[in-house]
Amino acid sequence: MKVLAQLISSLQFPTETFSRARPAAGAAPSRASTPRAGRGAGRWGLAALPLLGLLGCAQPAARAVPPPGADAKAAEVTIALVGTSDLHGYVEPRALKVTDQAGVSQMVSRGGLALFAGYLENLRRRYPVLLLDAGDLFQGTMVSNLGEGRVVIAAYNLLGYDGAAVGNHEFDYGPAGPLTVPTRPEDDPTGALKARIAEAKFPFLTANVLDKATGQPVAWPNIYPSRKVVIGGVPIGIIGAVTEDTPRTTNLLNLRDVTIAPIAPAVRAQAAALRQQGVAAVVLTVHEGANCSSFANPRDATACKNNDERVLSLVAALGGAVDAVVGGHSHAGIAHFVGEVPVVQSFAMGQAFGRIDLVFRRGPSGYVLDKARTQIHPPTELCSVALPSEGSTQAPPATETPAGEGSAAAAGTPPATRPAWRCDPKVLAGKVLRPMEYEGRPVVASAAVEAVLAPHIEKAAERRASLIGVTLPVRLRRHYKNESPLGVLLADLIRSGAERATGEHVDFAFQNGGGIRNELPAGPLTYGHLFEVLPFDNRLALLRLTGANLLDLYERNLQGAHGVMVPSGLTVEASCVGPKLVVTLRGTDGKPLDPHRTYTIAVSDFLASGGDNFSAILPLLPEGSLRYFDSLMLRELTLTELQRYRGPFLGGPPESVPPRLRLSTPRPMKCAASPPP
Repeated sequence: MKVLAQLISSLQFPTETFSRARPAAGAAPSRASTPRAGRGAGRWGLAALPLLGLLGCAQPAARAVPPPGADAKAAEVTIALVGTSDLHGYVEPRALKVTDQAGVSQMVSRGGLALFAGYLENLRRRYPVLLLDAGDLFQGTMVSNLGEGRVVIAAYNLLGYDGAAVGNHEFDYGPAGPLTVPTRPEDDPTGALKARIAEAKFPFLTANVLDKATGQPVAWPNIYPSRKVVIGGVPIGIIGAVTEDTPRTTNLLNLRDVTIAPIAPAVRAQAAALRQQGVAAVVLTVHEGANCSSFANPRDATACKNNDERVLSLVAALGGAVDAVVGGHSHAGIAHFVGEVPVVQSFAMGQAFGRIDLVFRRGPSGYVLDKARTQIHPPTELCSVALPSEGSTQAPPATETPAGEGSAAAAGTPPATRPAWRCDPKVLAGKVLRPMEYEGRPVVASAAVEAVLAPHIEKAAERRASLIGVTLPVRLRRHYKNESPLGVLLADLIRSGAERATGEHVDFAFQNGGGIRNELPAGPLTYGHLFEVLPFDNRLALLRLTGANLLDLYERNLQGAHGVMVPSGLTVEASCVGPKLVVTLRGTDGKPLDPHRTYTIAVSDFLASGGDNFSAILPLLPEGSLRYFDSLMLRELTLTELQRYRGPFLGGPPESVPPRLRLSTPRPMKCAASPPP
């Protein structure tokens, strides 16, 4: 790894300057032969291609009315850096029914790209905007998944993005078309991703995704380690990077041809090259995040101190190599300085955006960033009506704030408390509902963006709205790190469904916490509800593991930072005895598992391919211990089994189901030695 880091830090990637006028928002290894232990450039030309063809130039449509500061000779320019991340295909707004002060029911929109375009339009009337995304654009909704993310690219092109990082879930679709992983040597495991990148009128950025054959950053069309752009007359360098967790948080088969390298040395190399090109600032858009519970004081990051602050540690380690950061991956919020470097991240699913105002002064040798005047804004909620003051809030619902990464899964630790949503029916109830204003003007959703989204939404509408014949008495909650009612139900459905579909006895089943992407609401369920819970096209796999293997798995999972592993047919007891974690696994008969006996376990192909902690035990298994059922998609198997289900979650409260994880302390369990007498 050290040699790899030295190689990356030695690379120099020349960049070419291009100037992009801001458009008005809304303007016109083979599965058959290898065990699965390890899943266009548009307006961008390909000119001047020394060293891996990393250069290009843009020819975007011109903006009719330049914003203030667009004059390259201005003595001072303020650039609004706008950051988004983790859209996960949520291009549509949520329709909220709100009863106003007069007792009249009104529909309020929260989130969605058309509404976001209205905010951007107002902001661009005042400032030049640098618009970046930190990854995970596509995977997560039927509207997006049916076209493998095509709708997102179409909308982002219209919104005028300047660049997007590659997220771990960008690899989820695998080859272009119906396959989700390569099954033959000729299948391209990144075919779907390459197709979307080629359609983008903005560059995708990743400095630490390397081609295994060359050891260099991937040289696909329209993807670069970094770019030099000109915004409002100011030259700015932008760098992209993806979380180092990617091999554990997407299907490994789709990483067959690439390597995920350490972020920091790759970013330092790109930043140094950009500085040599004379940029006034370097901005990093990175699919790595943190979780902050308050944005009251951007200079005080104590609200971000928990077990998931990796982007903040990364920025500190970079030591001033970059001047601003847009983060993602953890589906949480950041609006804080690390030293003098501002970092923003704005939750997930298209509900908010981050903003940093960067002030540049013109000197004898060009523009210089006035760091003392940098301003961070708290995450801005996207809402069609004016929001009440910060005090009139409630905790944001988990269905709108995913609790972490997953299934391709993992990495995000929700804080004990998190800032509350104000665009919420309970908060807005009884209020006078006035149109939202931003930067002194009413926010108007873009009709042009709505028109781009419409055919994709229509294609998904009928299937999404179809009732599945199941009614839940209460909402089934999820949790990324701990056992949840929804996790228990899904594990049970996988176990019974695997037995019914394969005709084999299945001892246990596991549902990983990161694979659960939404919650099931109370009331009649639709296929769309289930799809948003399980958007990944995972297939069923059966593993044969010994009791000792299972004990090893749970010892790792209980002490790790990845998502919880909710069992079916199994009870897990764990406590600290001095510095040692003692774990006992019991079957449905209450007896401890025999460490030498072999059991059959039903899991997703993500886990069976090495996701989460499974990669540690797969090399130890004898031949024939793993079987994949490519024709059995877990979501459809779960649907069929849910329609047959007559268990406790359809009758009594979820709390009536006995816990299966009986832990003395919450995950991750850390056992410390007793203090000396």
